[in-house]
Amino acid sequence: MNPDRQRALEEQLALEISRTEKLRATIMALAFTSGFVIALLIFQVWLKRLPSGFGAVFLRVSPIVMTGVGLMTIYGWLARLYISRYVARQKRVPLGFVLINAGFEVSAVSFFILLIARASSPAFAISAPPILIYSLLIMMSVLRLDFWLSLFVAVMVAIQYVLLGRLLLPAVPIEGELGLLMSPIPLYLRAGIFMITGLAAGVIGNDLRHRLIRTTEIVVEKDRAVAMFGQHVSPQVAEQLLREHTGVLTETRHVCILFLDIRNFTRFAESRTPSEVVDYLNALFGPLVEIVDRHGGIINKFLGDGFLAIFGAPLANDQHCLSAVRAALAMLQKVEELGAAQLIPPTRLGIGLHAGMVVTGSVGSHLRREYTVIGDAVNLAARIEQLTKVHSAQLLASDSVIAHLPVEEIATEKLALVQVKGREAPVQIFKLA
Repeated sequence: MNPDRQRALEEQLALEISRTEKLRATIMALAFTSGFVIALLIFQVWLKRLPSGFGAVFLRVSPIVMTGVGLMTIYGWLARLYISRYVARQKRVPLGFVLINAGFEVSAVSFFILLIARASSPAFAISAPPILIYSLLIMMSVLRLDFWLSLFVAVMVAIQYVLLGRLLLPAVPIEGELGLLMSPIPLYLRAGIFMITGLAAGVIGNDLRHRLIRTTEIVVEKDRAVAMFGQHVSPQVAEQLLREHTGVLTETRHVCILFLDIRNFTRFAESRTPSEVVDYLNALFGPLVEIVDRHGGIINKFLGDGFLAIFGAPLANDQHCLSAVRAALAMLQKVEELGAAQLIPPTRLGIGLHAGMVVTGSVGSHLRREYTVIGDAVNLAARIEQLTKVHSAQLLASDSVIAHLPVEEIATEKLALVQVKGREAPVQIFKLA
């Protein structure tokens, strides 16, 4: 993975985790607020209506409960405000605060266990259902996607729980089954389970982080591949490219190059508005691009009044020359149909075909890259397309293309050898239309 891209993904992931931390803080603040209201109703309304002596234990601890829950509520909303400021600035929440906040959540549970011990018995408090909240906090630490933060929460839970047990349980062992329940053995076993849960949460969180980054990287690579091959690649071709990861590396291939040009386009454009010219090109190129896609080729470049298509790359095709010829003939027929239906003005094309070895691959910088083909075969195909004007033809192909066609598959007319600009040896060309 590109180091710069990985850093960007890590930064973005850190911002998303900060938003998750804000959501956690909001839930905790609302929970503390609800707890404060419920405690107020219980201690100030419900318990006072009970017969004298009933609920006296709860009334004795009411000041501690109200003060503790009140402070937690204030802290919860202040923590949310603090996190919100970092989220609004698109910055990650400082690690120190995350650790303090995690410690506060664990301490809040320990506080409630102490209150239960005051209202009932230490043995009940140390094994009461609220200790399950410890495990919930550990598992919720997975959302931070950090192994060490999950382990930190687990260590905090284990330490506070053991300290609570040593504080609340009798120092002198009690005989019998009750003594076993009030001994340190269950205490240390639960603390050990908390640690194991923390390790599991850390491993899961760390794995999720790597998977999220990897998934994002795959999506980015897919978008880059689609952008590289343009918008005019058929869905079938695009899917195969993504499966095979073709086009990422430079390679040498035997391909068939197709150059297409609209005849007398300059004269046509002089008498039309720019919008009329664009409408004409869209009406013409739309069906032609579909034909190239259908025959397994790709449009590599649009050249104003024409385009360059490739057959045989980036996808391998044993019959790339035949596919190119069939596509060219189909395009000529389609143009006639469009003209007959008066969907476009009368149009004449010039198409040149040549097959040969080229270098294919992604060319450019890290800011912008595009798939392209480089080689003498590309230049010769362009020269052959220009020769259609000389020979009053719409489709010319070199002998290298004809050599790859099945015998008598396509009707051809052999023309005289021609001297092509930039080449010493003459080129044998054939007229197909």
